[in-house]
Amino acid sequence: MPLLIVGSLVLIAGIFAVVRFNYWKKAGANLQKSGYVPPTTPLLGRLAFRFITRLARFVMIGPVKVIGRKHSNYKGRLIVAANHQFQMDFAMVASAVPNFHYMTAIEELQGARGLVGAWTGAFGVDRKAPGEAVIQASTTILKRQRRSRVLIFPQGKLVYDNVIRPEDFKTGAVRILKHVASETPGEPAAILPMGVFYKRDPKHMTWGHKLARKLNLRWFRRAFGVTNYGGTVVVGEPIPVASLPEDPKAATDLIRVRIQELLDTASKN
Repeated sequence: MPLLIVGSLVLIAGIFAVVRFNYWKKAGANLQKSGYVPPTTPLLGRLAFRFITRLARFVMIGPVKVIGRKHSNYKGRLIVAANHQFQMDFAMVASAVPNFHYMTAIEELQGARGLVGAWTGAFGVDRKAPGEAVIQASTTILKRQRRSRVLIFPQGKLVYDNVIRPEDFKTGAVRILKHVASETPGEPAAILPMGVFYKRDPKHMTWGHKLARKLNLRWFRRAFGVTNYGGTVVVGEPIPVASLPEDPKAATDLIRVRIQELLDTASKN
C-alpha cells in the first residue's frame, strides 16, 4: 500500500510538471509577439530569477555593494529607473530589487530562453519598433498587482561610457506611470531612481577574480567587452507620481538629475 501511494504521488507530480512545462513553453513562444505579457510569475520562477541574477553577478561582476536598499520596499507600484551601460545591468538592479519584470529583445527569447524568460518575468519587444510595445506591456504589468515592479532604462539604449546626457533620456517611463496612476486612482505609484557603477580597476580584484585568471577564464568574463571587479548600486527615495511635474519632459529631467546624483554617490563607494 505505501508503495502504491508513493507511486501515485510520483505520477501526479510528473503529470503536473509536464503540464506546467507545456504551459510556460507556450507562454515563452508567445514572447515572440512584441509587447506580449506572460502570466504572473510563479514562486519558483521568482526564485529562479534570483538565482540567475546572483550567478550573473558572481561570474560577470564580482562583489556588489548596495546603498539605500530600504527604498525598494515601497508599498505600491514601481518603475525602477537606472542608468544603462552594461548588458548585466539587470543583475545589478536585482541586488537591490529582488524581483521585477524586464524587457528583452524578441530575438533573444527563442526556444528554451523564451520559456525561462516567460517563467521569470520577461516581456519581449521588437527592437525595430519598441516604443508602443514597451508602454503597453509595462502598463499592463503595473496595473496587474499593487506591488508590481517594472525595470525601465530611461536612456533606451546602452551608453557604454556611462555619461548621463539629457538628450538620451526618453519620456516613456513617466508617461507609463502617469497612465497607470490615472487608471488606479488612490493607489501609490512611484519612480525608483537608481545609480549603477562598476569597478573596472584591477586593484579591486578579489580572490574569485584571481582564480578566474589562473584558470584562464578571463576571456569569459570579458564576453561583453569589459572586465568588472565589483560594483555599487545606490537606490534613491521613490518619487511618487504626484510629485512629478505635469510636463513629461520636465519630469524626465528630474529623474535624470536624481540618477546622476545617485551615480556620483555610487562612484565614490
